[in-house]
Amino acid sequence: MREGIAQAVQRADYAAPAYWIRSVELTFDLDPLRTIVASRMSVQRNAAAAGGPLRLHGEDIEPLRVLANGQSVSFRVEGNELVIDNPPEGDFTLEIRNTCAPEKNTQLSGLYTSGGGFFTQCEAEGFRRITYFLDRPDVMAVFTVTLRANKSRYPVLLSNGNLVEQGELDNGRHYAKWHDPFPKPSYLFALVAADLVAREQHVRTRSGKNHLLQVWVRRGDLDKTEHAMNSLIASMVWDEARFKLPLDLERFMIVAVGDFNMGAMENKGLNIFNTKYVLANPATATDTDFADIESVVGHEYFHNWTGNRITCRDWFQLSLKEGLTVFRDQEFSMDMAGSASARAVKRILDVRMLRERQFPEDAGTMAHPVRPDAYVAIDNFYTATVYEKGAEVVRMMQTLVGRASFAKGMSL
Repeated sequence: MREGIAQAVQRADYAAPAYWIRSVELTFDLDPLRTIVASRMSVQRNAAAAGGPLRLHGEDIEPLRVLANGQSVSFRVEGNELVIDNPPEGDFTLEIRNTCAPEKNTQLSGLYTSGGGFFTQCEAEGFRRITYFLDRPDVMAVFTVTLRANKSRYPVLLSNGNLVEQGELDNGRHYAKWHDPFPKPSYLFALVAADLVAREQHVRTRSGKNHLLQVWVRRGDLDKTEHAMNSLIASMVWDEARFKLPLDLERFMIVAVGDFNMGAMENKGLNIFNTKYVLANPATATDTDFADIESVVGHEYFHNWTGNRITCRDWFQLSLKEGLTVFRDQEFSMDMAGSASARAVKRILDVRMLRERQFPEDAGTMAHPVRPDAYVAIDNFYTATVYEKGAEVVRMMQTLVGRASFAKGMSL
């Protein structure tokens, strides 16, 4: 292989990692030029895999200290990996302290700054640009995150899960501590630190639990968030009624960001959206704008189960979460349409879009199966084939087993 040519990742080469990370505590001292990240991980050897060095992914970050069970441990940086050749026997605690430079992160992958705030985008492989980790979807850990920052510049500090503690620090700083009780892969991690305001709504689910819903936006945009909030509430009600899948956290948050390189991202409990799919001024927004917001808000909320709680083994299974969730948001939008004729029109629009976008993909040089056999960069496989054709495969399954049986299988 010639130097500089990336090697393809093969689906047939999948192997479970030699180590698991079961929980991680992250502490961020946020600074645009030099953010300090301290991680404390509970590492477990995989008894079913061959032993060997512990290799953690990391890109464009600088290690400061590495401790295993509280003691300094020898390590080396090899390309985009931090390698510990002789980790302790058995399970152990690994602590890493590193820095990253959010203001210089122009890829908008990992931790970056935008409009005077901090934001993240970790799917598919952005978490490794924040700290060293086993940045792969089959490694699922319970995250506890503490954010520390200047209070006047960053009055709102958000991360995944439930807010468990917040308070004041010296020198005009403050902190917030978040805990997500559900194990998740690192690509679902998120944090936000910015000057934002929120539209809030308290709702009660069918199970009788109370939840806080929040849509966070820049000052001056709050009057454009009513439809997004209504869409979020409708998504919650629909998913619990149709598939018996309730919201599993105390709160659910949406944050709208102008500089965001995807339409939206389903980070557990803290969805980050491009403003296009949150803000709608009733005086100027079109019917299509309102429909798109409803669909995308629903899509990202439905990922809470199909993608977050139940996730991929590896990125070759991308359509397992995306195709299934597109199917779910299509069904949601059809049900929201109301009448049988309106449902039919929505289905026609979905099929027309499939024929316009996915059919040419299948007929051209970019043709690939819903589950690809190889990739060089997984970011290249967020395609109409994986999403829309994947949704049609799921719809075929529902047709074969029947709507009631399909819903029963989804609610297991």
